[in-house]
Amino acid sequence: MKSRLLLLALLAGWGCAHGGEADIATLASNSDQVIWEAGQKALEKHQYEAARQHFKRIIDGFPQSEYGPAARLALGDSYFQEAGTASYILAVAAYREFLTIYPSHPRSDYAQFQIGECYVKQRNSPDRDQTPTHNALEEYQRLLELYPSSSYLERARTRIKECRQSLGRAEFLAGFFYQRTRQSCHAAIARYQAILNEYPDYDQLDEVLYRLGECLGLSGRPAEALPHLGRLIEEFPKSDRADDARQLMEDLKSRGAPAVPSPSPSPAASPTPPSPIPTPPPAPTPPS
Repeated sequence: MKSRLLLLALLAGWGCAHGGEADIATLASNSDQVIWEAGQKALEKHQYEAARQHFKRIIDGFPQSEYGPAARLALGDSYFQEAGTASYILAVAAYREFLTIYPSHPRSDYAQFQIGECYVKQRNSPDRDQTPTHNALEEYQRLLELYPSSSYLERARTRIKECRQSLGRAEFLAGFFYQRTRQSCHAAIARYQAILNEYPDYDQLDEVLYRLGECLGLSGRPAEALPHLGRLIEEFPKSDRADDARQLMEDLKSRGAPAVPSPSPSPAASPTPPSPIPTPPPAPTPPS
């Protein structure tokens, strides 16, 4: 009797300290099913802290419970549904712990997919830090490798495409920044070539090819620029940049090396201040 009263007192103090709304009598129950059902109800009502108290009670108090795996997943779900950077970090930790303890569980693919979702929720715009996007891409690719029969494969492939478009756009904006603002074609060329090598499926590859040809021409490397411009014309004949590419090719051929494209808005290699380069077209917004 004394031990039960002590448990009730401890649970009451723990719940108050964490702003929980859990029923203390339920938490003190000897039935893992009762506690599980109460946690599920709290989660459905978006009472996340109360739900977590129930799930943790099962995890800590019933180590052999049949609800143990589900409680660990539900713990991660409670953080994921609560949202916010801190909650996503805790959700990732909960899902990873599930995968560590139950690597062959039938719902392991779900936990793996949710880790990727946690990183996607923290994804920044292409002009900011892309670490969360890189992390998300890595987690979705791991899902494809480890769970080839998962029902989450198609959703993971869609997310992979979204992440790759974001990363390609980030590289392009960095290259365009160097080309326009820093007048550094060398740095811009490295960024544009990285897109061709790492993100050949980037949606605006025609713009990349044109800007790369532009920078190579300005750097006195017309022989390297021509194949990229030719590829733009061949692979993207309806591109808005196709005519610009033809004009630039003619200019490079007529000038030899070094070459400076006359009609291009790119910075000129002369003491005269260059005309500003137009802002690149916006990338299509990926579905959320």
